[in-house]
Amino acid sequence: MTVEAMRAAVIAIRSGNFDDLNDLDVVWRGQASRAAGPVAASRPAASSIPWVASNVGDPVVLVMAGHAGAGASTVALAVAEGLAEARRVQLVDYAEPVQSGLVAAPAIEMGTDGAWRRGRRNRLDVVRLTRHPADGVLPPPPETDDAEPLRVVDAGWSLTRTLLDPPGSVVGGAMVVVVTRVTVPSVRQTEQLLAAVGGEAAVAAVGPARWPRLVEVSCGPRLRELRSRGQVVPVPIDRQLQIAGLTGDRLPKPVAAAGRAVAALVAPAGGTP
Repeated sequence: MTVEAMRAAVIAIRSGNFDDLNDLDVVWRGQASRAAGPVAASRPAASSIPWVASNVGDPVVLVMAGHAGAGASTVALAVAEGLAEARRVQLVDYAEPVQSGLVAAPAIEMGTDGAWRRGRRNRLDVVRLTRHPADGVLPPPPETDDAEPLRVVDAGWSLTRTLLDPPGSVVGGAMVVVVTRVTVPSVRQTEQLLAAVGGEAAVAAVGPARWPRLVEVSCGPRLRELRSRGQVVPVPIDRQLQIAGLTGDRLPKPVAAAGRAVAALVAPAGGTP
């Protein structure tokens, strides 16, 4: 590149103008940019988030990935099953079908209903997208027979990144559960996500219950605070789950127990989040 081209690139970056949309916009809007000239990057407003715009009064537990490969789907399923012991729960997966970690989680498939594929897993309703919307607008969660449905939303990594800008708008009254691995890079990224969320949160830490010293000293102030308050729950790594992924079988007992522990933080004594 010439000096002039590099200078122009720096100016464009500082002003927020790019040749195409970034990956966050592609995830949200479901399309790649074909723009020949610079366009301003856009972000979803809180009112456009499906579970906020359509069901403002319904309790929502939002499970977010602190980083790629955190294991959010496994934690979302464990938490949803923990909550389902006291009431009817709907687990909503917004991942594209080819990227869903819950594709084999239902024990019984109940067919499709518009944009959603329904399944059952004991007392838990599991719904996944049948396809990514052509217009990129994510549909609201499917309606339930319950007057006040409790939903657990598996945001995953791609949707988590999309929801983080502007900071704090993602919460919308939801109880947030952030999933992280117990490694130095993971806790550093998770600290940034917790700062962006800005509200109350519980953390599911996938890995050993006793954190290595190097990981402990790498924690930022938000994560240290949550650990001191007992808001961080260890989730053991299960080798079978790592190999086979989630299926219709029961979760391993230690993973299920961790899900119940997170559920107790989200809704103490079976209450509403």
